[in-house]
Amino acid sequence: MLATDPSFRLTGFSREEVRDFRAGARQGLFGALACGGSEIFRLGLRGSADRKNALPRVWGRRKSGCYGSRMEQYIASLSNDALLAATRDLVRRSCSIEADLLIHLGEIDERKLYLDRAYSSMFTFCTRELRFSEGAAYNRILVARVARKLPALIEALQSGRAHLAGLRLLAPHLTQENHEKLLAKAAGRTKDEIAEIVAALAPRPAPPPTIRQLPERRSLPLVELPAKAAAPPPRPIAPVAEATYKVQFSISREFRDEIREAQDLLRHRIPDGDLAMIFRVALDELVAKVKKERFAVGRKTRGPAETSVETESRHVPDAMKRAVHERDGGRCAFVDDRGKRCEERGALEIDHVDGFARTHRHELDALRLLCGAHNQHAAEKMYGRAHMDSARQRAGPGTSDPGSAEGPAP
Repeated sequence: MLATDPSFRLTGFSREEVRDFRAGARQGLFGALACGGSEIFRLGLRGSADRKNALPRVWGRRKSGCYGSRMEQYIASLSNDALLAATRDLVRRSCSIEADLLIHLGEIDERKLYLDRAYSSMFTFCTRELRFSEGAAYNRILVARVARKLPALIEALQSGRAHLAGLRLLAPHLTQENHEKLLAKAAGRTKDEIAEIVAALAPRPAPPPTIRQLPERRSLPLVELPAKAAAPPPRPIAPVAEATYKVQFSISREFRDEIREAQDLLRHRIPDGDLAMIFRVALDELVAKVKKERFAVGRKTRGPAETSVETESRHVPDAMKRAVHERDGGRCAFVDDRGKRCEERGALEIDHVDGFARTHRHELDALRLLCGAHNQHAAEKMYGRAHMDSARQRAGPGTSDPGSAEGPAP
């Protein structure tokens, strides 16, 4: 093309640089240009033939870009038509990649591969291992799970007829009977428009009327200031400084009365009734109480501590519970083949490494703390997934007693 096409003329670039641009396009961001055929490339590199569509210049110089010099020069060489065509092609390819990503995520979720990677949930795997934002992880997991049952979601995303944010709104309301109609109705719609479709499909009760005092109106400034972006909804716990957090939640009237009573009772220790101090005192008491109930932490030892007990009861002796909790640091002890340890500290259970159903023995060295997900994962590896599914169905909702540190008996 360089030798035969007279319209190909790129001022300021050597033949070798153009060849480098093409090679980079096959590997990087501008692969769309290489994959889009010679027409896109010709439109972008015909140089002075279409300078009326070139990027604007200021005081004789083109506005500086945010890329490296070669990439910036390459972008600058594109005409308006070529830039738009290349962008559309990139969007088309990004839709296809996003659809493929959801298929892969759905399969990872189905196989529960995140458990082998020392994560207690698919959400944690996506945010920690794949480095998704919390919102992106939530959207992709939700849509991927629904798409396993309704593959038409993948097709809608791949074709560009629907976007991920819109599918996330629709997903909870899609069924085998209505999904084709709703996907067709949502095609090409914005997120706000799809939200209206969902509101008509599953209306929520109207908010109750309220009366509140508006803040005092200030005088308008002499100079118009740029509009500020709407603040995101407040989070329950949000950092405000390096080691300071703001806690925000709504409480009942009875809870408010209890807080006031606590302030009055603690005036001798907390004269100003500081809420942070009062909640700290209350949580210290609560945490100590729950640790004592679940893991016997702080409970007095009766007699010599045993390290091995053969029994028919799944109840782990207090001394062993306490030792396991202290040894494992109150954290899931699952470690994957890379040496990464699960970070979960909630819903911990005491797991028998060799399986209590097989040994009927509590041995300190064969006990460990596992989160609920990894406890079930270990049981499935030992007894088989079909057996554990059957056991969970027989046990009914929930697979373990949330008030007990011991896991379920398979």
